[in-house]
Amino acid sequence: RGVTMAGLNKLESVKDTENTIEMIDFRLLNPLKPTGHQEQIFGINVYKVKEVVFNPENISKVPSSNDFLEGMINLRGHIIPIINLRKKLGYTFSGSRANYLIVTSFNDITCGFMVDEIKKICRISWSEIVSPPEEIRSEFGDLVTSITLFENKDIMLILDFEKIIGDMNLAYVDSLTDSTPNPVKVVKPTTLLCVDDSGIARKMARKVLEDSGYTVIEAVNGIEGLNILHDLSQKAATQNRSITDEIGIVISDIEMPLMDGFTFTRRIKEDPLLRELPVILHSSLSRSIIQDRGSAVGATDFLTKFNATSLLESIQKIL
Repeated sequence: RGVTMAGLNKLESVKDTENTIEMIDFRLLNPLKPTGHQEQIFGINVYKVKEVVFNPENISKVPSSNDFLEGMINLRGHIIPIINLRKKLGYTFSGSRANYLIVTSFNDITCGFMVDEIKKICRISWSEIVSPPEEIRSEFGDLVTSITLFENKDIMLILDFEKIIGDMNLAYVDSLTDSTPNPVKVVKPTTLLCVDDSGIARKMARKVLEDSGYTVIEAVNGIEGLNILHDLSQKAATQNRSITDEIGIVISDIEMPLMDGFTFTRRIKEDPLLRELPVILHSSLSRSIIQDRGSAVGATDFLTKFNATSLLESIQKIL
């Protein structure tokens, strides 16, 4: 039985709210807790979710070297892979199968994730979403990109779903980075600022851009990106130069802790020393979702991750 996001989400659209995100609060049973089975709280952006299916049936097992690949399902004529998040996170749970299937669509890939419970949709400020502390990194590695702490002291973990899909099929990452078109002839040395909280996304972007002759500076969120730009603009001012002499283009993700890509872009365009910088919003969300709000904050182009050809063509067109 499926519920589309239009039916599930009863809250006001996040598009009209500054620097906030709407997250689906879902749970996994964690049998590793010393006090017995406890729910661990996780979150996923509602814009990444196509629908939620309760008690999905007819999941077909397939041979795979990944034990967290639960199988495949025919969802109204579309065959999609199903990932068991319990197994992916190392939760060795011998109880019943998870009850809910979250069907996602991002990076032009549709996938399903088995979870134990769907609780609610909550609106969170990106300023309240931070990088995980060392204790969480030691338990989950780079599978958790960020966390947020609720007033009741509960912690929501935000997973790197792009990495999870990449781990399911390592050839997926290789195929993206190998899709670089013919080498670009860079007319003059050009430095690009890439802002993204996902390590796998930064790795793919850096490889494609450096292979094409560009110099890449990285930041993991909008605040860090702004700090880098302010430092460079001050350096440029002492030499009677413009910020565009230091940075050719800013390439930014949208979903990032502390400051999202929309707010980051708006802050660039409001700053007299930075406003001439072109900004490409480069997101796993579809173009139709990000284009209107991206245009409103002054972004130059909008791309869905990760198509190397489209990214390089956009850069060349802007430069």
